[in-house]
Amino acid sequence: MERRSFLTGAGGALVALPFAAGSAAAAPDATGGVRVLRSYVANRDQFPQAQAPEPNETLRLERRPDRAYDPTSIAVLRGDGSQLGYLPSASAGLLAALLDQGFAAYAATLPRTAGSDIPVEVFLNKDLSRVHWRASA
Repeated sequence: MERRSFLTGAGGALVALPFAAGSAAAAPDATGGVRVLRSYVANRDQFPQAQAPEPNETLRLERRPDRAYDPTSIAVLRGDGSQLGYLPSASAGLLAALLDQGFAAYAATLPRTAGSDIPVEVFLNKDLSRVHWRASA
C-alpha cells in the first residue's frame, strides 16, 4: 500500500503529522510500516539502568495516558521490555491520538550523533484491522 492510499484510508488524520521531506523519507520500511516522523528519546535520566540501543534496533512504543506530567505520553521500550524514556511531547500529541484509536506504531533507532539523545524514526503499521474509525459530523 502506498503512503497516499494509507493516508486516504486513515481519513486524512495523518496529514497533520510532520512528515520528513522527500518521497524516500516516507517510503515503507522492511517491516511494513510507514515512516511518519523523526524524533528522539527524552527523559533518559529517569531510566539510567536501561542500556542504550544499537543503531537500527526496533523499539516498542506504548501509550501512558495516566502519566500525570503529560497525558499524551508515549513510552519507548526495548524488546526486552526495559524502558528507555519517552517520546518528547512535541512528537507525541497526534501520534498518541492515533494510538488511542487503535493504530500500532514502533520506532527504529538511528545512528547517534553528538550528545546523549537517542535519535529515532517512528513508523505506523499498515495493518488497520485494529483501528476504531469514528464518523465525523
